[in-house]
Amino acid sequence: MDTQLKNWTSKALVFFGMWLWREKEYGHAMLCLHGPQLGLKIGTQLNITWNDVINTEDGLRQNEVNLRDKEAHVRDISNFFGQLLEMAYYELSIESLIKSADDSIYLNYKTGKPLTSSTLNRELQAHVKRFESEIKNRTGLILDYKPLKTNAFEIAWAMDMVKKYNYSKQVFIAVSNFMGHRTLKDTIQLLELEPVEKIEFDFDNVSDIREFVDFNTFDFRKNLKKFLDFKGYIDTDGQWYIPQYLK
Repeated sequence: MDTQLKNWTSKALVFFGMWLWREKEYGHAMLCLHGPQLGLKIGTQLNITWNDVINTEDGLRQNEVNLRDKEAHVRDISNFFGQLLEMAYYELSIESLIKSADDSIYLNYKTGKPLTSSTLNRELQAHVKRFESEIKNRTGLILDYKPLKTNAFEIAWAMDMVKKYNYSKQVFIAVSNFMGHRTLKDTIQLLELEPVEKIEFDFDNVSDIREFVDFNTFDFRKNLKKFLDFKGYIDTDGQWYIPQYLK
């Protein structure tokens, strides 16, 4: 039996973050939900405040994370990440847990103190033990992830990136530079993955739309718009209409 422990994946971290939110461990929850989407060093991530990601006058997300660490590359706020931020800001504000928009997002919301890298490994592992115990009791499954440490979020993000681009050497080099590693060898050792030297073709080219395929699509004009690669169409009043996102 292979007992080698695996790196935490983005999906596993997000699932763990959802569990932590249910347990009202909001700061640790958001760290697990956000970390795989940002790929930041833990010190930079823990310094993110609500002002850096939310327009506090309306509670809506900004387009980018305001990173005061000038060495870090810009991080866009994706739709999913933005929805998580807006939900958290709304729910935590209602519970009067956010004292100031200048507060770090990643607080221990029970004590009001910010999470720190010096104690985070210990705190995360304590939560993981409870999580693993509940999973085992509910399903009988024993999780085989490595102890959850502060670099797990960077690793999960980087594993997603190299997989997305078929583990090519070029993407390893780009990821290594983006993460600020000294050498490509450092990145390979961290991810425990090797780049491939040849291109691997993918023959599942419609996977992104497969779940949306509905044979009744042809009966509904609005559904057709989602699938067809069009430049515009004649509207009911006879005017040529160009969708806003194509302008």
